[in-house]
Amino acid sequence: MSKKRISIIIPAYNSAAFIGETLENILDENFEGTEIIVVNDGSADNTGDVVRSYAEKNDSILLFEKENGGVSSARNFGIEKATGKYVCFQDADDLYAPGTLRAFWETAEETDADVLICRLRNFNENGPGKFNAFSDKLASMRTIDPFDIQLLWNFLVSNKLYRRDRLVESGVRFPSSRYSEEGAFFMSYVFTLPKIAGCFGATALYRRHSREQGLSVSQTVSLPLAKSFCDSMDIIYEKALPLAEKMNDEIREEYLGEILYKKAYVLSSQFYRPMWHGDDECVAFCAKEIGSLLEKMPENRRAAMLATDVDLHLEKIFSTKAEVAENPNVSVILAPAKKDCRAFIVDLFDQISPMFALFVPESIAERGDVPEELKDCPNVFILPDRGFVKAAKRKAKGKVIVFRKPVRLDLRMIRLVYKLKGKLPPKLVDLFFPILAKTINFALVRKIVK
Repeated sequence: MSKKRISIIIPAYNSAAFIGETLENILDENFEGTEIIVVNDGSADNTGDVVRSYAEKNDSILLFEKENGGVSSARNFGIEKATGKYVCFQDADDLYAPGTLRAFWETAEETDADVLICRLRNFNENGPGKFNAFSDKLASMRTIDPFDIQLLWNFLVSNKLYRRDRLVESGVRFPSSRYSEEGAFFMSYVFTLPKIAGCFGATALYRRHSREQGLSVSQTVSLPLAKSFCDSMDIIYEKALPLAEKMNDEIREEYLGEILYKKAYVLSSQFYRPMWHGDDECVAFCAKEIGSLLEKMPENRRAAMLATDVDLHLEKIFSTKAEVAENPNVSVILAPAKKDCRAFIVDLFDQISPMFALFVPESIAERGDVPEELKDCPNVFILPDRGFVKAAKRKAKGKVIVFRKPVRLDLRMIRLVYKLKGKLPPKLVDLFFPILAKTINFALVRKIVK
């Protein structure tokens, strides 16, 4: 039996800015029997040098260098090198809350589980965020059924601990897909029917990068990533099918329907909604996939999807950015202003609802306040300063909001206002929509801007 208790596998690619903090976080646990396996996946920066400087001082850190093959390749490599009784996976920029490794070990030994699920919390440069609700529920459970639907909403790799010999024997490895490969790996293992338990005393801390820091893969919009996500979800669906055949009709429809719903939900939220940061091919692909999934999923999940994404009009989903630009829910008019408007415009294009048009006066566009990558968006309309607001109102479609000075915008504003629109009398909306929008924005944005 290995003397090592837990092997922590960390794939690292151009991670020099964060890997030191991650290693120090693990070392600060002072948990005896920890093996830290860092797989430097062909980094072009000095990631290897940073890790090597730590490894020279601490023999629990093992550095392996390999040619770049992607995060899945690096994690699979780590599995082969691990010697601990248990194995977990940590990203090179993520952390653990104090006491997590000890809680993992003690709970695994107590429950004799093949896999543990702990709590999960986001964080960024501004501090910690909220705990993930699905992870909290699962972490509080002593025994978790492999077909608990909540598992389908808990794909992240870093809040799991696996019994190594059981994982190795299962033959399950990370697939080569670049998006949601963690989900395909985890659910493929779940479908081998391991013993699953919760570990409420442990918490994984997941770093959410801002645009200024550079987006992670899960925050990037592109056709290859959208297709890769679909590949991962298809792996899960195909592996679930033979097991679902043993369920009764109602449970089988519910379980398989949840997989279809999850696929459509992520395509919508992660790829279709941020369409202004992607390309037309990605928009068209997502529109086609979402439409097909809506036809396949059970009626109750279809209704839930349409209700959740009411602002997107999925029942007649648009396949091009030009169509969206021609059918905005909201037209935002930014009046001429001396103050820099770039932050306002960036906030607007980071809205979680893309169904808007922006009218900008020539003076603002000419001085460079519109980011270069947004100038060609079909929902941006640049008009002369003279008589600007009146001209913009004449051309605007959808409800109009006029901002006479740039302000910070809460990224949920358009979606929340549009949802309220459906719950208020139409005449009231016509009269007070601009006031309602700016009032809601002010109430929300006070939380993020001092």
